[in-house]
Amino acid sequence: MSVVVVGLNHRHASLDQLERLAVSTEQAHKALLSLTQRPHVGEAVVVSTCNRVEVYAKVHRFHGGIADVRAFLCEWGGLAPEDLDGLTYEYHDERAASHLFSVACGLDSVVIGERQVARQVKQAYLVARHEGTCGSQLAAVFERALRVARRVRTRTRLEHAASSMLDAGLEAAAAHLGPLSDRTVLLVGAGKIGAMAARTLRGSAQRLLVTNRTAERAQRLATHGAVAIPLGHLDRGVADADLVITSTASHDPLIYKALLAPIMRARPGRPLVIVDLAVPRDVAADCRDVAGVVVLDVDAVAATVASSPAADELARARTLVEAEVAALMAWQQARPVEPTISALRGQAEQIRRAELDRQATKLAALDERQRAAVEQVTRGIVNTLLHEPTVRLKAASAHDEGRWQAEVVRELFALDDPDN
Repeated sequence: MSVVVVGLNHRHASLDQLERLAVSTEQAHKALLSLTQRPHVGEAVVVSTCNRVEVYAKVHRFHGGIADVRAFLCEWGGLAPEDLDGLTYEYHDERAASHLFSVACGLDSVVIGERQVARQVKQAYLVARHEGTCGSQLAAVFERALRVARRVRTRTRLEHAASSMLDAGLEAAAAHLGPLSDRTVLLVGAGKIGAMAARTLRGSAQRLLVTNRTAERAQRLATHGAVAIPLGHLDRGVADADLVITSTASHDPLIYKALLAPIMRARPGRPLVIVDLAVPRDVAADCRDVAGVVVLDVDAVAATVASSPAADELARARTLVEAEVAALMAWQQARPVEPTISALRGQAEQIRRAELDRQATKLAALDERQRAAVEQVTRGIVNTLLHEPTVRLKAASAHDEGRWQAEVVRELFALDDPDN
């Protein structure tokens, strides 16, 4: 079996194309079910962010699995097979793991080192686990991806050398509006981006408004100094705002030309900047035609990002990723011999315990400290004896002789066959 990834991202796909293929949390059940019902797909996780849509899958046959995932993407986005030509990338096993690790660490993002993508990868993984479409093999890859993301965050200054898409969007908005100290900001969406924006803008904006489909979530942001307004009063919130930041999971635009046009006519000379970080977009394309309105979607924000983290921090992050990929490959190569190693160690432990029990009468006079010493010595003898065979079996597992050597060990020590 192979682990593969088929995806497309900001490098080759347009925002329009990413929107068509986006999978929201609410749609995840349907998407994952569709994937795992295909003949060559055994497990699946879908990572869908504002900059990428990727399907990670454990497949029974490589070419068949790739074809199944591509067929899913075409059906999901209403695309013809040829529409994906030149847009997707397809990696398997080691390359697929390396790609996921880089994604989780923010090394493959528009803004190198951005923080939010690790949370999105974790959310995608947890959703797939909940839906029962992520088994042990994919789980091992995703657990390691999240681990290396934490290591990159704590062992490098990559996070400090880069900003998130939200930070980049706020910088782009400031270029049009100037400081926000005398401005009103409206947050449309109270999810992770909305919460991050509320924390970031607390104290820097004169007034902070928030609206959301679920009123309770909007109300939570009141702890960050925001005033919650009903989504039904979105037009009033937009009319009051100088800056609007949208980040909902809506399938259809929430802000459109017919809503903006009368608002802008009533406030001549007062511009409105909208930073749309949602995919699919929350702001209809025709809003750009409204005088006084500046719309900055994901593509526009990405175009403003000119700086990259320091080369040494980037190199450290990539070294950590490479080391974690190597560790994963070593673990996967050792998997076929692990049952034999486990059985051998289990048998040795049984023999050790049986010998100590047989000598129980002679050991009865020992005090607690002496008993602990005997326990430590006998365990040490067993571990020392089995260390070299264990190392050699794991090393051989990278080659064809690993399975043969494991069979010899099972025969020599009369171990149970793990396949029976």
